[in-house]
Amino acid sequence: MIRVMRLPISLVLVLLCSPALAQPQPRTALDIALPPPPEHQLSGFGPPGRLAIGADGTHYIVLSSFQPSADGILPARSARIELLAYNRDGTQKFRTLLPVQSGIGPRGFNASSLGVAAMPSGETAIFLSSSNQAMALPQGERSVTSIYRLTAGGAVRRSTPVPPAVPGNPASYYQTKFYLPTSDSGLLVGGGFGPGPFNWWIGKFDSEGRRLWQAGPGPGYPEDVYGLALKADGSISAAVQEIERVQALSQWYIARFAADGTLRDRTPFNTQGTSFALLPGGWASALSRFDTARPPEIVRLDELGNVTGRAPWHYGQTRRMIADGNGFAAVVCDTIDGPPCYVVRAAVDGKVRWQSAPATISDIARTPDGQIAAVLWSDDGLSARLVRYADP
Repeated sequence: MIRVMRLPISLVLVLLCSPALAQPQPRTALDIALPPPPEHQLSGFGPPGRLAIGADGTHYIVLSSFQPSADGILPARSARIELLAYNRDGTQKFRTLLPVQSGIGPRGFNASSLGVAAMPSGETAIFLSSSNQAMALPQGERSVTSIYRLTAGGAVRRSTPVPPAVPGNPASYYQTKFYLPTSDSGLLVGGGFGPGPFNWWIGKFDSEGRRLWQAGPGPGYPEDVYGLALKADGSISAAVQEIERVQALSQWYIARFAADGTLRDRTPFNTQGTSFALLPGGWASALSRFDTARPPEIVRLDELGNVTGRAPWHYGQTRRMIADGNGFAAVVCDTIDGPPCYVVRAAVDGKVRWQSAPATISDIARTPDGQIAAVLWSDDGLSARLVRYADP
């Protein structure tokens, strides 16, 4: 006699509806460890921007590490920020220690912003903004922000201090997540400025690290830049959240700037979201469960912020979204708390082409030949890997 196992209806529905079980998985084209220096440990999961891909396929990763104090409470015994470069086949190209001049806290440099951009020339630019607390002597209550420029061979060519966005406000610092190389070998940076919560801010820097112009800081808080993109003509498009005055509701804008930072127009739109990517047909926005009372969805907007389409989206939270041809790639989680989380490649209509195995992911980037690179972390945040995904 054969016994038939009966599953609860709720479990059956979960198995049928779970996107993790329904999607094809990509091929893993590269998987290498990102080791910290001897006797150091990684500072852990950080904001996006620490991974960039050069035009020749070189992978650049910025790692922050520290040597803990004896009690783990006092400032660390040492701290390091390094740029690691790997060729497409995974062989190491160089590993460069940055000359960071900043106070050290219990987990090393308090890198509120840390991002890398691969320049068309083969050089790299790194943006670092560190918020120093009183224990981070000898800096005291001030922030340290710098742009580092490295040659194609990994040598530090220049370290340039970045002034506060508001003069005479040395304690404020930047919390940014977009680092885009420009065609004139400059660097476009976007995110927030302030002691937290932040005002929205965008800045353009030349090849020597000097600030050419800035947009913002915004008038209120909490604000942010949720999407930032360079157009082929050098102009800039941004998805900005702004607070017009104290205790006011947030307003969302698509803001467009000329290459010299002149504001061309800004158009309000009603769709919220925390992940945006500019695609050939306009912006795509991923709405998570905490963004709206509606179910998660992909909202398509033209460059003036008008809604041109909506598509169902199966993930409770989208943490990172980048343009990928006519579609997008993203870091997503089943719930707003996560995990499990995945790297996915999807069409603009929300159809998922593939979904990686569950992982803790801090950043993704697209390679010149259309693969997706990602930085994956262990559950305890003490080890990281560089993984590259290819279509099945």
